[in-house]
Amino acid sequence: MRKSKYADLYTLRSDGRYQGYYRDAEGRRHAICDRDPEQLHRKILDKESQPAPVITFRAVAGSWEAQHREEIETRTWKNYKPHYEQLLDEYGDIPFGQVEAADIAADLARAKARGLSASVVNARRSIWRGIFDHAVIQGVAKYNPVSSVKLPKGLHRGKRSAPTDEQMQIILGGLDAPFGLFAFLLLCTGLRKSEALALSWSDVDLEENMIHITKSLDYSNGSSPRYKAPKTDAGTRDVPIIGILHDALQAARKDTKSTLLFPAPPSNRGGSGGGLMPDRAYDGAWQRYCEAVGLLDPEGKPAITAHNLRHGTATLFFELGVDELTAQRILGHSRVEITREIYTDLRAKQLKKSVGRFDKGMNKKAGIIPVKQKKEKPAV
Repeated sequence: MRKSKYADLYTLRSDGRYQGYYRDAEGRRHAICDRDPEQLHRKILDKESQPAPVITFRAVAGSWEAQHREEIETRTWKNYKPHYEQLLDEYGDIPFGQVEAADIAADLARAKARGLSASVVNARRSIWRGIFDHAVIQGVAKYNPVSSVKLPKGLHRGKRSAPTDEQMQIILGGLDAPFGLFAFLLLCTGLRKSEALALSWSDVDLEENMIHITKSLDYSNGSSPRYKAPKTDAGTRDVPIIGILHDALQAARKDTKSTLLFPAPPSNRGGSGGGLMPDRAYDGAWQRYCEAVGLLDPEGKPAITAHNLRHGTATLFFELGVDELTAQRILGHSRVEITREIYTDLRAKQLKKSVGRFDKGMNKKAGIIPVKQKKEKPAV
């Protein structure tokens, strides 16, 4: 039998079939086999000539949402949802491959024009990033264009909500107040509220001075909390126990019979408490704590939140010389850019204060009285 001229083009397998490859419109490589090398050649030409199915932005975004929805905190998704739906309305029917960095930059510029704050526009960019990261992993995109898109300049930045120095002194001195250990722990570690409420004493290693963060509480299922794994790998981490916190934890451990650091308190309806703390019980405990230590606003509401304390820890890290990467690991930020954004804001504030002190000092050396302090000469 005469050898086919196509036989040398392909690999003859042990099962007697010839194997070749073709690439689809997205550049992905696929294997195909046939016992007849000429027939195999025709199959490959046919495959490569077929128009690729159009993959829309809606299809990729929907795949991302279906896969990662459970990894996103419930409250975070509530913030993401209106932006996600708006992106589907605007870009849903466009072929995914046609969405480029310029489109993303234009979208963020329009968000700025609508008066959205820096944090909200950044959340919108996070949605873009997540969708394209998913597309790269799925082979729909070759790279993530969001990496080259910066936030528009001149965005309104809300005031950072770190506690004042006076408030932090109150928290550090209010350890004996009801729920005082909770606030003390958060300020000393930067833990998220949900992470601290999920802690068992088995997570606290007073010998190695480490708190092992492996879970958090999720309140998406009504008022009954449940354990949930961290949404990112960075969330699973060991947080150092500093000296003053070690002493506080050691004392608290001796005085409790619960396996939880912060069990639910007894309810006014006769409940004995002791399990995971429901959201409503937490609100009551935090209200009583703030009232006991004097951290209520003029309307009688807590003047600070658990998230304020987390930002207070980040501020203290900066002021006391903890580098960005160490702060990122302790705080459990998924990307160092998140930590860096906080540090950048704090550096800007520190620069302003330093320049102000320099200005005042130079005026003093030059014997100049600032305009605001000049006294008018009495009328004759």
